Amino acid sequence: MERSWTDTRLYTVTDWIMKLAYINLLWLLFTFIGIVVFGIMPATVALFTVVRQWLEKEGELPLFKTFFSVFKREFFKANLIGVILAVAGYVLYIDFLYLSVVHGYVHTFLASALVLVTLWFTAMTMFIIPVYVHYDLPFFKYFNYAFIISLINPHIVIFMGLLIAVTYRLFTIIPGLILFFFASAMASIIMWCALLAFKRMEKKKQGLEKTA
Repeated sequence: MERSWTDTRLYTVTDWIMKLAYINLLWLLFTFIGIVVFGIMPATVALFTVVRQWLEKEGELPLFKTFFSVFKREFFKANLIGVILAVAGYVLYIDFLYLSVVHGYVHTFLASALVLVTLWFTAMTMFIIPVYVHYDLPFFKYFNYAFIISLINPHIVIFMGLLIAVTYRLFTIIPGLILFFFASAMASIIMWCALLAFKRMEKKKQGLEKTA
């Protein structure tokens, strides 16, 4: 019996490419609808929500309707997350500026501490939106979960960072792809890696429950 075109690997790849291009354009559209500053975080949450549902194979979605619904529903909370991350990032930036006025052992100690904190902050930032769209938690617990997950899954954090670096390099080589795929490709990489970490944690939790 002949296979349908929709059952072929080529169709699956082509379908993913078209979907990624479409949601990338939706991300750009809704970012500008929110006047960029107030649009980027809710648009990013909507983007991750769609990508998560694809990766979890939760069925076909009306993309525009889903994107708009999440954007509108999560507008304020998503922007609050953005403000908290921006303030924390600014504090780290000021701390690094402060290093220029201290010397000796104090400088070495503070520099080492700040590098460690910055690495943790970067890892937590990569996980915060996947955690937000995957779990239903009290607001500030999203930050706790993102911190814990990044802390106990350093290999996944490193793997995620490598994939992001390679993908970023690809976009610098072929900049014409940025308009159509940059945000959606990055969201797919981060969400896929985050789901690996979530499933690993769930297996550990189930193992502990069995031994309890």
